[in-house]
Amino acid sequence: MTTSQSPLASGMTRRGLLAGALAGAGSLALYGCQPSAGGSSGGSDTLTVAGQSDNLARTFNPFLPNTAQGLTYASPGQGNFIYEPLVQINTVDIGHDIPWLAKAWRWSDGNKTLTCDLQSGVKWTDGTAFSADDVVFTYTMLKKFPALNMLGIEFTTVTAPSPTQVVFTFATPSEQFFTNIVSSAIVPKHIWSTVKDPTKYVDSDPVGTGPYQLKQFSAQSLLLVRNENYWQAKAQIKQLRFVAYKDNEGMTNALVQGQADWGGTYIANAEKTYLSRSKDYHYWAPLAGTDGLIPNLERWPLSDLAVRRAISLGVNRKQVGGATGSPPATSVTGLPMPAYTSSIAPAYKGVDFTQDVAKARQTLEDAGYTKGGDGYYHKGGKRLEFSITFPSAYTDIASRVQVLVSQLKDIGIKLTIDTTTVTDINTLTAKGDFDSTMGYPVDSAPRAFSYYNDTINPNLYYPIGKATPTYQNIERFKNDEAAQLFKEYPKATTDAQRQQILDGIEKIFVENLPWIPMFYWGTYGNWSTAKATGFPSPDNPYFSPVPNPVVALRLKPA
Repeated sequence: MTTSQSPLASGMTRRGLLAGALAGAGSLALYGCQPSAGGSSGGSDTLTVAGQSDNLARTFNPFLPNTAQGLTYASPGQGNFIYEPLVQINTVDIGHDIPWLAKAWRWSDGNKTLTCDLQSGVKWTDGTAFSADDVVFTYTMLKKFPALNMLGIEFTTVTAPSPTQVVFTFATPSEQFFTNIVSSAIVPKHIWSTVKDPTKYVDSDPVGTGPYQLKQFSAQSLLLVRNENYWQAKAQIKQLRFVAYKDNEGMTNALVQGQADWGGTYIANAEKTYLSRSKDYHYWAPLAGTDGLIPNLERWPLSDLAVRRAISLGVNRKQVGGATGSPPATSVTGLPMPAYTSSIAPAYKGVDFTQDVAKARQTLEDAGYTKGGDGYYHKGGKRLEFSITFPSAYTDIASRVQVLVSQLKDIGIKLTIDTTTVTDINTLTAKGDFDSTMGYPVDSAPRAFSYYNDTINPNLYYPIGKATPTYQNIERFKNDEAAQLFKEYPKATTDAQRQQILDGIEKIFVENLPWIPMFYWGTYGNWSTAKATGFPSPDNPYFSPVPNPVVALRLKPA
């Protein structure tokens, strides 16, 4: 079970190589159109939300991709405005997840049993009482119809000892998969149990437990109105109008021109393009992941640790990430900072990457490399040279790679560019048919262990030529000590035990540098405070700023 998939599998929720493509949306030339003082159309109790969709059919089945419900869906773990999960997973304040339909939970039996206590007094928008039976029905359906199980949730049994309690059992310790387990949208049994094939169910008039419900729908937009019988305090913003745009450029134009109040899109040159247009405009991308140079550890020269160390020492990460406006990776553990500060081993707190070109060259020379007349290092009659493979369509990665080519030349390493297609990149990296690539094609749960599990777990090793089915450990890292730590982690029953194992994994990462972190990426949020306040921000980082129900419930009319 894993959250990792091809980076091209699920649109905005997938990172790694795809993240590069999204972050590299073309710069926009927007002149002359100043936002109106009143912001978007609609009264002060209505916010217009810019979404991305080229398939706005009236389908609200929360388990199907590329449907209208996707327009109102933040990401796995944050539910949507109609259907809700058991827990809201916090991707900004890591580890501080928010009780939702489940008010409490606990693990037992060596992390093979998860008990969730549910909220009382919850009702579906048709007035029917919500209960544990709805939860059991939903998860049983996911198990019966794997095509709906987008989060890869695996369990042995799910039962309801009472109307307000659900118990999951697992064949093996599964606490490390918590974020996926509790993130499924919950649907009403009294409606969905009559559906013969939920994989084809359009759910055109959704009945949920969420803070909003569908009122109007068209091919271009949909209107959600406040659920007046919501089980939590009612939203103060009475209506959300979602407008569909086919790409980042359309979303950005709407935000810049004041036609939309809230969105979640990358904006090139945001200071000039967006923020300078109005004092009410805000843009924040809390750091959520790390990208970098991924070596093939079974091909020379990147199989040589000295070469990897020299690269890490020699590069200017600020310039590499800065080519596309991404902040440089700092912590030597590779974990995104400051989001993962609490997970950093004591030995590495405050220990950051530093550039030292002289030391990089000395590292190579100490390892037996000598500078040739061509300006590059050589060893054993071979020039220190490797290629980097990425899709030619990903212009942002190309920008970063051009910087890297120049920087590596300065330390005596030749980097050549080997472009491919978006279609072929996953096949090549999965089979190990590459020298290096950039990004990391996984979508890790917001936990430090998941981050390492997806990128360096030796137990997920596949030999060259045999494709890694989940795109994990594509660099093919092998280390017996690490393999054992990854096996022990699921058995840990306390936070202290888990952190101790994590400390060991971090040490192995730092000392072996199985891949080379370069820069951080974030989740982009854009909003105007002309009509509403209460959005998360760097000063109040309580949750992700992309459109989601947690934030919507905290908003207040301006």
